[in-house]
Amino acid sequence: MEKEDRKTLIADAAIELLGTVGARGLTHRAVDTQADLPAGSTSFYCRTRLDLLTLTLKRHAALDLADLQVDAQRMAKAPLSVDGLIDLLIARLADWLSPPKRPRLVARFELFLMASREPELAEILTQQRAYFLQATEAALGHAGVPKPRQMAPVLVVLVDGMLLDQVRANGPVATVAQQKAAFKKLLG
Repeated sequence: MEKEDRKTLIADAAIELLGTVGARGLTHRAVDTQADLPAGSTSFYCRTRLDLLTLTLKRHAALDLADLQVDAQRMAKAPLSVDGLIDLLIARLADWLSPPKRPRLVARFELFLMASREPELAEILTQQRAYFLQATEAALGHAGVPKPRQMAPVLVVLVDGMLLDQVRANGPVATVAQQKAAFKKLLG
C-alpha cells in the first residue's frame, strides 16, 4: 500500500472513531484496529496525537470540500435562483446528516472543539474555513444574493448551527419547511 493511501486510511479511521466513540476513543492503537492495520502503523505515520489530529482534520476538510465541489458543479449547469440555492442547502444538510456521513459530521464538531485548545489545529481550521467561506460566497453570488461577501459567514454559521442542533438531538429537529424558512429569512 502506498504511503498516501495508508495515511488516507488512517485519517478515515480516525474520523470514524471521532464520530462514533469521540475524542477519548481516538488512540493510535484504536486507529490501527479500526483501519485493520498492523499494530504500530498509525504511530509510524503520526508520531504524536497532534500529528494524528492534524492528518485527520486535513482529511476531513478535504471530504467536506469535495462535497461542496459537487454542489458547485450542480450550480454551474444552470442559472441558480435563491430558492434553488436554498434547495441545494437543504439537500447538503440532509446528505451530511445521512447515516453514512453522520459519523463524519460528529467528528467535525469534535475536531472544532479540539482546535479550540490546540493552536496548531486552530490555524488549520482557520485556513480551511476560508475555503468554505469562498465557496459559500461564490454560491451566493451565483444565486444573485446581494452582498455575498458579507452574507457568507452568516450563512456558514447558520448551517453549522442547524447541523449541530440536529447532532445534539440525535435526529431531525427542524423540518424541511423550518429549514427553508430560516434560509429564506436570511437570504431574502
